[in-house]
Amino acid sequence: MRRLTDVFLAGDVQARFSSGDLRREANITNQRLATLLEVLRDRGWVTHGWGESSPGAPPYYMLTDVGRRELAE
Repeated sequence: MRRLTDVFLAGDVQARFSSGDLRREANITNQRLATLLEVLRDRGWVTHGWGESSPGAPPYYMLTDVGRRELAE
């Protein structure tokens, strides 16, 4: 999980990451990424959404303020 959280923390407060970007930057498999994102979402540390500009676009993920505080410790 450390590699993934390092990727999130490297972004600024408004940074949005696609699952592909997270997978590549953290060097983890899709299955592992999905599991970790679920844990982070359940803790309230990560949120996700979809861009309005292109229907059918993949979701993006953002670190919440709570997540940033917890992971920075």
